[in-house]
Amino acid sequence: MKAVLRRAWSLPLAGAAVSLLVICWSLSAASAQWRAASRIDAAPLRVDGTVSAAALRKGGWLYTVTYRVGDRAYSTTALGLKRLGKPRVGVTVTLEAAADDPATVRVVGDRYPNDDMPATYVLAAVGATAVLLWVVGLLARRVREGTPHP
Repeated sequence: MKAVLRRAWSLPLAGAAVSLLVICWSLSAASAQWRAASRIDAAPLRVDGTVSAAALRKGGWLYTVTYRVGDRAYSTTALGLKRLGKPRVGVTVTLEAAADDPATVRVVGDRYPNDDMPATYVLAAVGATAVLLWVVGLLARRVREGTPHP
C-alpha cells in the first residue's frame, strides 16, 4: 500500500518538475532569440551569405549558410529559410549580422535569427505552465482530501 501511495505522489511531483524544466528552458531559449534580435537591430551589417550545404533531416531540410564579415568566415545552420521557398546549394541569401558579434545573424526581413522559434518556445512555456497548474491543483486536492504521503 505504501508503494502505491508513494507512486501516487511521485508522478505528479515528477510532472511538476518536468514542467518547470520545460518552462525554464523555453523561456531561456526565447530570451536568447530576443537578445540576438536586439543586438542585430542595434547595429546591423548587411552581408551576402551562400547556402553551402543542404541535408535532409527529420522534419525537413537543414541548410548551412556561410558568409564573410571583414576577413573572417562564418557558418550557421540556425536560420529559417522559409522565405526562399526551397533553397538549393549555391543560392545567395542576404543577411543582417550584429556589428558587435557577426556570428549573430538573421535573414533580411526576419525579426529573429530563426523567426519560427520564439513562438514555438512561448507555446512550449504556455503548455508547460498549463500542465504545472493542473498538477498543482491535483496535489492541492489530494492535500485537502487528506491523502497521506510518504
